[in-house]
Amino acid sequence: MPDAYFSLPRSTKPAAFFGQHLAALPLRLPLLTLPDRVVYHVQGVGSWSVGVVDGRLDVQSGAVGPIGLQVTATEAHFREAITGALRERHLEVLKRQKLPAEVPDLRALKIDVARLKAAIAVGGSLAFILHDREYDDVYRYVLTIGNGPAAYAQATTTIEVDADDLVTLAATNTPPMKVLVSGKLRLAGDVGLPGKLLTALLG
Repeated sequence: MPDAYFSLPRSTKPAAFFGQHLAALPLRLPLLTLPDRVVYHVQGVGSWSVGVVDGRLDVQSGAVGPIGLQVTATEAHFREAITGALRERHLEVLKRQKLPAEVPDLRALKIDVARLKAAIAVGGSLAFILHDREYDDVYRYVLTIGNGPAAYAQATTTIEVDADDLVTLAATNTPPMKVLVSGKLRLAGDVGLPGKLLTALLG
């Protein structure tokens, strides 16, 4: 279904996104069940846990484990990622790359659960600072590996990147290790952590 992921109105609240829209999106995922869940924390609003069960998303309210990854953002930055400025930048980059604005087909993606567990065991946290050149704005999203306290203000590693560059690297299926050495990322803190995580995931 073309454009399905990008059709949500800007007024969509986090509770509506996780409670109504996310599980209803026509996602094409591998037919598997993952043992660990991703928990999304929207500061001052709430938390939602997302798992994959038999190739379909299972969304629950609260921090439901086992937890492999936690993503933390303010409500404003969550909105920009899902329905606002970052969504628009994503669409613009896809248009420039002559790529369809549609939900990607991930059914052929190979996932090694043992490698996922190895990456979770690495731990740490990554703060992604996305610079939006179109609107001269900055957005912050923090990924905490594992089920410890979710980081936000202080992360193990900070990664700054231009939003258009990040979308382009993702849209053109640039291998993760090549992304890391592309020169597009500016790292601070424990600069070795991203490499450790990718090594655990990819071998």
